[in-house]
Amino acid sequence: MVNRFNEFMAGYKPTQLDEVRKVQTVGTDFSELLRKYEWVLVRNDSLPCGSQISEVLTPDEINSFLQGTKQYEDHRNYSWRNGLIMSILIQNSYNNGYNHFLLNTEALYKTNNFGFGIIGRKENPLFMSIEGEIWSKLGFGAKNCLFILNGGAGAQCGEKARFSEFRIEDFADLGCGWNAEDCTFKTPVWANIEQMRKNIPKSNTLIYFENGKEVIIK
Repeated sequence: MVNRFNEFMAGYKPTQLDEVRKVQTVGTDFSELLRKYEWVLVRNDSLPCGSQISEVLTPDEINSFLQGTKQYEDHRNYSWRNGLIMSILIQNSYNNGYNHFLLNTEALYKTNNFGFGIIGRKENPLFMSIEGEIWSKLGFGAKNCLFILNGGAGAQCGEKARFSEFRIEDFADLGCGWNAEDCTFKTPVWANIEQMRKNIPKSNTLIYFENGKEVIIK
């Protein structure tokens, strides 16, 4: 797992379009998807609600839709349901041949549960890069995924994840890596290393960026 992220990202340019098979997507107004989003948002039962949200969006459309959810941030369920719904959209998109999800959470309120329970394939890990912070549970229960977080990670980042990689550029809060299996956690922040060493089981790899070099922490 240590070199898997570097191999995966070699030669990739964020502006490069993925080679994907043609799929049917919703219109750019997202009107039908917004109707479903509102229905799921107000409910108090548990997710997943994948049977309700079946739309397939491109990675760019997912980020555009994400920005549009800001209008709902005063709703009591927004902080935790929004990330769960986005995770369903990401999984739908990935299952239909898309990858490289570039998201921006900087303008959003208390974003939780991004990448919750998403599953990629070993030969083609699901890749998600986030500009901004995640309040809690980034990649909770994820499998065969690669995450870059260009911001801080709140509590329980990578908890119960398997065969995945997490690169955290800013702070990492309590519980990062709890019960994770065969994952790699990378960070240039030494305080994160000290925190994660207490939580991450032995089956995982912890890497510190020191002067541009990757150092495996025992």
